[in-house]
Amino acid sequence: MKVEFYDDIRKFINLVYPFLMQKEAENNIFFAILNSLKENPQRFGDIKPDLITVKSNNDITLVSIRTPPLSQILSYTDNLNSIDILIEELINRTKIIPGILGFKAGVEKFVKIWCQKKNLKSHLIRNEKAYKLEKVAKETLGNREFRFGSLSDQSLILDWVKNFIIEALPETKEEEIVANQERVKNDIEKGRIFLLLDKKKVVSMARKAGKTPNGNLVNLVYTPPSLRRRGYATECVARLSKILLDEGNTFCFLYTDLMNPTSNSIYQKIGYHPVIDVDHYEFLED
Repeated sequence: MKVEFYDDIRKFINLVYPFLMQKEAENNIFFAILNSLKENPQRFGDIKPDLITVKSNNDITLVSIRTPPLSQILSYTDNLNSIDILIEELINRTKIIPGILGFKAGVEKFVKIWCQKKNLKSHLIRNEKAYKLEKVAKETLGNREFRFGSLSDQSLILDWVKNFIIEALPETKEEEIVANQERVKNDIEKGRIFLLLDKKKVVSMARKAGKTPNGNLVNLVYTPPSLRRRGYATECVARLSKILLDEGNTFCFLYTDLMNPTSNSIYQKIGYHPVIDVDHYEFLED
């Protein structure tokens, strides 16, 4: 097996897409990131991203990317030995990475080996499950007002983005929250933020996020605590999912926190089915 690094994002995309497509649902986050980089190479910062493949006899067995200062990301692979080869190459290149994100089995192996070799500790940041939907349950669609978020809603949306991050990832640094808010401003301009209203009051939001060849990711689902348990998030996600399917997508994706049984139950009621567990660890000095 051998590890290769790439400089040309378009060449890299053309190379890895066939491999990623074999498990499109499991690799949906990769398509979102690669499409963003193709559109804007500085989307996640000024530092050049690491674009990596592991190959066996010229066949790709693993894809990994990192957009500094964010974590390393692993594609799904049936060949877990590819992870050993990737780690060896990252160490040879003296790469310093803050964390690792990907499918549970692969990430657990990466964490164990990386921490042993680098004398580090690990901390589980997120324990999630990826879901896929192909048809929305009609009874979840509702009939409340549902529309794009506009510039007049920007202040509210950005406040909700901050609250969402603090609630979901309480250890997030202030500068990272601000960076996310800046990206959401662009999402508002491009019509990617959707709002559910009840009696003219905005009660829930969701974002049309990364596109895959046959699907679309839904994320940034947020309802303020005082408005929860009224079915708002269910209707908001159902309505956006229906729009995405009507646009020609074969399916939609989203991620849920496995520590939140309520959200997992809500999405399954809409028609989402579990695909794979995804973990995100950060590395700490021992």
